[in-house]
Amino acid sequence: MALSKEEKDFLIREISRELDAKPDGAGKNLISKCPFCGKEKKFGVYIGKETSRKKPFMAHCFSCMHSTYTLEQLLESIERPDLAVTPTVDLDAKLDDTLLFPLGEEEEAIDDTLGIIELPDFYQRCFTDNYLRSRGFTYDDFDYFPAGTTRRLNYKFDSYVIFPVIDDGDVVGYVSRHIWTKDEIDRHNAGIRRKGGYRITRFRNSTENDFVKLLYNYDSVIEEETDTVIVVEGVFDVVALTRKLNLYDNNQITVVATFGKKISRAQIYKLQSKGVRTIVLGYDGDAVEAIKKAADEMNPYFDIFIADIEDASKDWEELDFKEIYNIFSERLKTPIEYKLTKLQESK
Repeated sequence: MALSKEEKDFLIREISRELDAKPDGAGKNLISKCPFCGKEKKFGVYIGKETSRKKPFMAHCFSCMHSTYTLEQLLESIERPDLAVTPTVDLDAKLDDTLLFPLGEEEEAIDDTLGIIELPDFYQRCFTDNYLRSRGFTYDDFDYFPAGTTRRLNYKFDSYVIFPVIDDGDVVGYVSRHIWTKDEIDRHNAGIRRKGGYRITRFRNSTENDFVKLLYNYDSVIEEETDTVIVVEGVFDVVALTRKLNLYDNNQITVVATFGKKISRAQIYKLQSKGVRTIVLGYDGDAVEAIKKAADEMNPYFDIFIADIEDASKDWEELDFKEIYNIFSERLKTPIEYKLTKLQESK
């Protein structure tokens, strides 16, 4: 027998209290410490609408992989059988492998563990830098986004600016960007093939932690306070949007980067675990297929909007305030609207 709305709401309140659980960003799952293995924020209880694949109060731990399939089994597991509304138990129910993630993905624990790393030898934070100023950096940017150099004391990082990637106050990675343009680097590397010398790479990043587990500016997402996150590709996109929209220390809206045109399950989980409800996807305008894919992957867990940049040749650094204001006021689209728009534009 189906539960009434009052019964379902009552159960959600009581289970939340018993497990000290909080809803995820989309409000479709309760996230808590697993009652079986004790791992924090790994146990999900589905509280969304019933579908052919999912039923309310099915539960699964993405650490120890323990699952319950019915309300009765869940209540027994948390030692609250007194909350049972109906005596229905379906011991033959098939394991639902899509409690928290899209259909078709391989069921496995999300490994979001990170190790603290060391920044390159002789790294020192800077509060002024000619290259960064040429990229638009202001005093507020230097103050808000740590960046530095090795002051030519570490030859591997000569002429690089280094951005630490910080998670829960710890340095878990870094992105370093050479100050030369791509054309200058290409000309240099073409020359050393003829004359010999040291090859330059545009980026020289940390390798200790996989970047699919990292989000740049993640600590600006405040648990249960930040409602909306703008997801962009890279460090300079984060800095530019924060400056141009004046989002410094804004706890409700912030910007993070996924280090490329895709988002991973671990990155989705990290945003979901802090209670984010709305995602604005702000990848470059020419990344149409990547935007569609990322939007589809995030859509089950958040309210998704896409910042449709009209001029695909520009990124957030190159757009002025008026253009950015127009995008966020006139060109935010749902995934369906975005797909229809691009379909019409392709004709």
